[in-house]
Amino acid sequence: MTLRKIHIFCLAVLCMLIPIYQIGFLSFTIVALFILTLIQLSKNRKVEWWNIIMSGAGIFLFFLISMLWTENDLVGWKSIETKLSLILIPLMLGLSPPINKRQFLFISWAIVSSVFISSLMLLFLAYLKYLNSADMNEFTYVKLSAHFHPSYIGMYYTAGMCFIKFYLEKETKSKRLKFFLRFVTVLLVIMVALLSSKAAILSCFTLLILALVRNFTKNKNGRSTPFVAAVTALLIFSVLFNPMSKSRINSAITKSTVLNPDLENDKILATKRSSTQSRVLIWGLALEMILNNPSGEGVGDSKECLMSIYEREEEYYMLSKRFNVHNQFLETAISAGWISLIFIIIMFAFLFIKALRSRDILMFSVMLIITLNLLTESMFERQSGAVFISLFLGLLIFRDQGEQGSICF
Repeated sequence: MTLRKIHIFCLAVLCMLIPIYQIGFLSFTIVALFILTLIQLSKNRKVEWWNIIMSGAGIFLFFLISMLWTENDLVGWKSIETKLSLILIPLMLGLSPPINKRQFLFISWAIVSSVFISSLMLLFLAYLKYLNSADMNEFTYVKLSAHFHPSYIGMYYTAGMCFIKFYLEKETKSKRLKFFLRFVTVLLVIMVALLSSKAAILSCFTLLILALVRNFTKNKNGRSTPFVAAVTALLIFSVLFNPMSKSRINSAITKSTVLNPDLENDKILATKRSSTQSRVLIWGLALEMILNNPSGEGVGDSKECLMSIYEREEEYYMLSKRFNVHNQFLETAISAGWISLIFIIIMFAFLFIKALRSRDILMFSVMLIITLNLLTESMFERQSGAVFISLFLGLLIFRDQGEQGSICF
């Protein structure tokens, strides 16, 4: 087996591990991939530094620079370590030869296999817990997602659906494999509804609407329109009849009730809000921080600065939970300043334009899902989020550009 084949195999393994195995072994795989890249590095290799910067390395550099004015160095370097994949994975992919069609197909099947295995694994674990507790809530939200955050695993599932809908369905000729892909699609839609993550539900719904629009504008894909329509209806039905997701959606659009209005008896419960209301309040406080300090608080100090504002505003529930900003754009800005915010906006605009110009619907749909999740979660503050985003962006950016004709709009 050649080094390049080992390299691609390790990439596929990394893709498979993200929704199945929590970090740990992922770090080892990333380091192994980076070493393989350095071994294969050729002096004649034309390096696309702009694409490396735009696939995550640039954001990491802004966080790293903010260490210059960070007072809490220990926390700062720990945060830098969490975000290290933002530069390692783009470098690893950017310094390697482009991923050809056959290799990309292999990795795509690894991604779909991983979301399928992950779904079955989470359902099986929930069933085992249900046998002990007889509580149907074991099949919903954080109890179902086990050691994963529902939004993170939901993002991975919807990305897997992108690879099914906008790549593998077209590249697969076998009827059995096509049936398997449709089965996995139905399973993932049900899982997204059970996970009850509002970001995942919105991402999944947006993806299915995009697929429907594409089918209507492409006559040759019209045969799959009834299936996509049925799956969209299944998502809506599953969300509306899942008490947890219905409750979370209702809490997002209605005013939350205070469990204990007596502030003196229980300050934490008295200031509890719905997740949506909390986010809106935090975003306002984050904007205040950015206006007061345009250069940012520093990657090691931003969290404690936010905690002090919670205390000042007497938001004791959010203080007790130590909520971050729940928006990566604002999270980046309070850590590294206005310039980092402008850069991350330019980066995503560049990638969207790149996808539209190359008529690459797979890249466009994955970018759309990542953007929706970054608007509601601080994905780079967890290693699983940083690995997922840098890996998927890298795979789509550094695959052979001549292969994109098979996945165009």
